[in-house]
Amino acid sequence: MWTVAHRRVGIIRRGFSTFKEGDVVLVRDCSRGGKTTLLGPLTPGRIHGSRIGNLHHADIIGVTSRDRVSTKTNSGSGGQFMIHQPTLEEYVLHCSRQCTPIYPKDASAIINMLDISAGDKILEAGTGNAGLTMHLARAGGMVYTVERSKERAVHAKQIVKEFRNGVLLPSISFHVGVLAETIDAIVQSVESLSFDGMVLDMPMPWTQLPSVFGYLKPDRYVVCYLPSMSQVIDLVRACQPWPLLVEDIVEVDWRKWDVRTTTIRNPDEASDEAVVCRPTHTPGGHTAFLVKLRKCATSNTLQ
Repeated sequence: MWTVAHRRVGIIRRGFSTFKEGDVVLVRDCSRGGKTTLLGPLTPGRIHGSRIGNLHHADIIGVTSRDRVSTKTNSGSGGQFMIHQPTLEEYVLHCSRQCTPIYPKDASAIINMLDISAGDKILEAGTGNAGLTMHLARAGGMVYTVERSKERAVHAKQIVKEFRNGVLLPSISFHVGVLAETIDAIVQSVESLSFDGMVLDMPMPWTQLPSVFGYLKPDRYVVCYLPSMSQVIDLVRACQPWPLLVEDIVEVDWRKWDVRTTTIRNPDEASDEAVVCRPTHTPGGHTAFLVKLRKCATSNTLQ
């Protein structure tokens, strides 16, 4: 018989979406280690090969999050994968890339530094793999993103399209070209467009700031993503004669830990239970410096 607890679980599980053709899923190896892999778009007839056997896309279509799917081997016995809907962090870290992404730890800090609210218009220079682009859009902003490389821009748009069936696409406007040469066309395409925040992911942002400064609202922020301290120093020097206040220079350190129980096997004594407690090797150390600049004048020109 079904108990109240069983009925409650059934209600919760019916609330999960059923995976369908074209979805991208995260599969977790149920054997030791629990390695995760991004898989999709799901296509009938396609097969994902793994060390524990072949995982058929057709076997995933129709299941729900946390369901287990068995693999198939020549001998007939394989392993199992648990199927998940990937979070945005998992998707950014696992999706295909043409350049190093802005990792979720930095994206979270940038969103906080920009003080984004629902409906804010954000200018991003350097789309890359669209990792930050998607984080900005999900935070509630309308993102106008510019990428110099057409190939990267096309790849980035496809990455956004495949995340939860393109749920963030309506909040992102893609543009190709050099920022200084593209900004006027972007602004003219939207009546009375001015930006609530800007993110510049480029080697020398001080060369582009004069072109975009006038489109930033007073008392709002520009965040520059700079890998080296020499770039930070050059930016700070360039800002001295401009009405831009250097408010923060931040390096985000996000250290993950592996904490779990394990069994110590001693052939001469009874097995003991111990706890593994150690930092993991996922990207968490230095990636870049984040420089937060505030527009502190009503003037729309940089001298």
